[in-house]
Amino acid sequence: MKVAVYDKAGKKAETSVTTKLFDGKANEALLAEAIYILSSNKRQAPASTLDRSEVSGGGKKPWRQKGTGRARAGSSRSPIWRSGGVTFGPRQEQNFKLDMPKKKRQAALKAALTTKKEEDVIVLKDLKLEKPSTKLFAGLFKKLDLNRNVLVVTEKPDVNVYKSVRNLSCGVKIYSYKEMNAYDVLWAKKLVFLGDSLKLAGGDK
Repeated sequence: MKVAVYDKAGKKAETSVTTKLFDGKANEALLAEAIYILSSNKRQAPASTLDRSEVSGGGKKPWRQKGTGRARAGSSRSPIWRSGGVTFGPRQEQNFKLDMPKKKRQAALKAALTTKKEEDVIVLKDLKLEKPSTKLFAGLFKKLDLNRNVLVVTEKPDVNVYKSVRNLSCGVKIYSYKEMNAYDVLWAKKLVFLGDSLKLAGGDK
């Protein structure tokens, strides 16, 4: 695949980058497994219920054990009582993390990359920031018609780039080439590789 190259002013260069990174075959079963695992790993457990030991009150036995004609009861905070504790309810300590072998993760990433077309991928050269500049990226994205789900890939974690793009309204995610994953590649409508990150991702070091 040939990938278009642009400068920091948004002007297209005469030369393009050729890479085999996008020339593989998409394994749908592997992609489905990777998306399931990555989605599960992003999942949080904000809901949390109280069990009978955490609900306030209930220290006194409601009535004596025998002779009342009612069922035995030891606490008014039993799960079968109104305002009692919850049995097997959601807890914040639930762990949804799943593991995926490294080779399978890499294969899933390559499969996700093969779903992209030439017009979905661009390279930005000579873009080095001494300080964050959201204005620069906003103007650049407008020129390149990057208006929805953009994945920015850097050579290494870059705080200046992160702070520059995090507030853009088009929806931007930023990773170094080593941190890319199949989930976010499929999420992205456009892939933007900064500097030599495309060569590094393709193994052309």
